Amino acid sequence: MPGGGSGGGLGEEWGDVVKAIEALGPEYPSVNRVISLGLDRLVRMLGIGLSGVSGGMILDAGAGDGSLSMLIQERLGGRRCFIAMLDPSEKMLRLAKGRVRRLGSDAVVGLLEYAPFRNSSFHSAFMAFALRDVYSLTESVNRLASTLRQGAVFIVIDLAKPDSPFKREVLKLYWRIIAPLLTAMFLLKGWREISKIYSTYLLLPTEHELVQKLNRHFRLTKIKRMFFGGAHILVLQRLDTQVCVKRDIADRRE
Repeated sequence: MPGGGSGGGLGEEWGDVVKAIEALGPEYPSVNRVISLGLDRLVRMLGIGLSGVSGGMILDAGAGDGSLSMLIQERLGGRRCFIAMLDPSEKMLRLAKGRVRRLGSDAVVGLLEYAPFRNSSFHSAFMAFALRDVYSLTESVNRLASTLRQGAVFIVIDLAKPDSPFKREVLKLYWRIIAPLLTAMFLLKGWREISKIYSTYLLLPTEHELVQKLNRHFRLTKIKRMFFGGAHILVLQRLDTQVCVKRDIADRRE
């Protein structure tokens, strides 16, 4: 498996984080609602709206329990689209298949780094609270880019690590103490699993560093920051292949 680590994915933390998510099971949507202060659905809907996606082949990478795919179907209504839900957890995808309309969707168990799709298969891709949980950020972004057509839209909806040191310290406090405490207070369980978010937050690259990594294959077109910079929506466009090759050559020379 490709390497991860600080600024480049969860690395050796990956297995423990997946187990924590699976342990939440059907409680996952409720926990998300609590730790997002009730705004998780709104944030996802905002990301779908900002994307401008109106149909076609859509990849939901890191689909989890299907929360985002369900909202995409709701937003697009009867418009023609097909959603492929990819996730490493078979347990979470079983939940997703119970929530997302089967007509116009399918679920695939697999790692994004080795996504079992043909190149240029998708018109758009979403990752909602999933990009920070990949094993290797570099390998995941490379593979994701290869599955998208040139000009395709890629939408990241996720926790963010602000460039401001002060904001980073405030958010560290939230994820280390306040989020688990809220979960324990309102749900009486799940706080141990939620405490794992703190580990993923520490391994996150800053927003600037993340955008720099994505720039190899994508052009940032929109950015929406929320929650004191602790969450963001990035709307990106897949670059022309020749542009990507030139950037690769430039990076190697450096």
